[in-house]
Amino acid sequence: MTGKLIETLIMEGIAILMFVFAWLIGIKGKMELIAGYNERTAARVTDKAGLRRLIARTCLLVGIGSALMPFLTWIAVDHEAGLAHVIGGYGGFIVGVIGMVMLQARDYT
Repeated sequence: MTGKLIETLIMEGIAILMFVFAWLIGIKGKMELIAGYNERTAARVTDKAGLRRLIARTCLLVGIGSALMPFLTWIAVDHEAGLAHVIGGYGGFIVGVIGMVMLQARDYT
């Protein structure tokens, strides 16, 4: 297997997993899939629907970013610096999404 195929399988697998989590949390209301959310901590959450929407949208964003990553690396494969930029951009995207969630989650607890 080549490196590109392995990358595509891993990133698309992550994308599918994140889309499934977004569906389960956002549509089916499976709040127990949210890290740190359980029966003891449920009383501290002031807006359960808002938290559910926030986490579902986050999973959707990460899924979209992960699904696009193999395509972006395929475009940037000609230049070694371009590949580093794409990988760094993906890392920055993930850090930005995590920061957004940490800041917005305070509104629901």
